[in-house]
Amino acid sequence: MLALSLGLNVYLARNGGLKPHPKPIVPLEAGASLPSSIAMEDATGKPVTLEFADDKRPTVLYVLSPQCGWCKRNEENMKALYSAEGDRYRFVGVSIASQNLARYVSDKREPFPVYLLKSKDEMDQLHVLGTPETIVVGPDAKVMRAWQGVYIQQNQAEVEKYFGVKLPGLPETAQVEKRSGV
Repeated sequence: MLALSLGLNVYLARNGGLKPHPKPIVPLEAGASLPSSIAMEDATGKPVTLEFADDKRPTVLYVLSPQCGWCKRNEENMKALYSAEGDRYRFVGVSIASQNLARYVSDKREPFPVYLLKSKDEMDQLHVLGTPETIVVGPDAKVMRAWQGVYIQQNQAEVEKYFGVKLPGLPETAQVEKRSGV
């Protein structure tokens, strides 16, 4: 614990410390408006624009990072959700990190396209607080529902109820880690 604290202090000292955000990011709630389009890049760096009105179906944005351990543990849930609801909803992965994204995409870790948010502004527009995060957005760019975190306990129950599906849950090792606080 001491080594972790020391490492964090050295990192913060070298990088100028934590910078206050000009305005606090608050979690998305149903009814919130998002921009009608969001600029992103595919895994090769090619610009992509996500337009919510391009599809008559609601869009499920799954915010992730290739390095996110909880995102990895949640993959089977996302695959099951996509398998059950891919006809009724458009699914788009939204990565907040470019590191290892091309490999993540080529490994088909998610069964839907995954794009990179190009800037902090795009993250702020989506009110991204961390990974994983799931946001359901209507064609009118209004948030229908949002969940922060992995699909366990209350989140899993709420996602299952909203979509009318049964998810597999997390691998047993992840459940044990969560209970023990690891």
